[in-house]
Amino acid sequence: MFTSRILTSIFNNRRLNPSLHRSISTTTSLHNSWMDSIKGVFTGNKTSSDQPIGSDQFTLLRFADELKNARRLGTFKQYMVGRSSEATFSDAFLKQEAIIRYLGGFDNTGENIQTSQKQEAAKVCNCMIADVENVLAKFTWAKEAHKKVEKLKEEGKPMPKSMAEIQKMMGSTPMELARSNLAKSGQISRNALCPCGSKKRYKRCCAKD
Repeated sequence: MFTSRILTSIFNNRRLNPSLHRSISTTTSLHNSWMDSIKGVFTGNKTSSDQPIGSDQFTLLRFADELKNARRLGTFKQYMVGRSSEATFSDAFLKQEAIIRYLGGFDNTGENIQTSQKQEAAKVCNCMIADVENVLAKFTWAKEAHKKVEKLKEEGKPMPKSMAEIQKMMGSTPMELARSNLAKSGQISRNALCPCGSKKRYKRCCAKD
């Protein structure tokens, strides 16, 4: 199911990067929350009255609309923890929605976004290239998982029953995909702070994997 609650949880990560130029994609500590929430999309457990969607409808602009609905309805409030403020969450969601819409203007499928277009999105949306890669990776990962589960259903094969099984099926997480994309594109210096929010240098953190 393609719900605002699922989209709210998808666009949150584990770590908080407290630097002045904070990455909008690592605003909170909610990895497990979004993993639990998105589970129903793939396992077939009903999470809302929404109708199932096909892979051709799984687009960037659709993601942006759902994220807008989640922000408008205040769905993100259920994930607020510690000192997180409503304004902080709302701003983070607004920024991520802006990135998605901008990228959707180039290619709504999200499958042929060029490096120059990602850089342009980062400039226009006033964020880091790592933020753009992070948001796009979440969309790409979820879309690919959706396709694989659709195929399993068509073939009458057993469906994954947990996020652990879905991750095993995918062989990665959205964050790992984002890190891989950054490394392959050469868009992050080995001496730069790691985009995961650990406050370590990239070469001493995720680049070691």
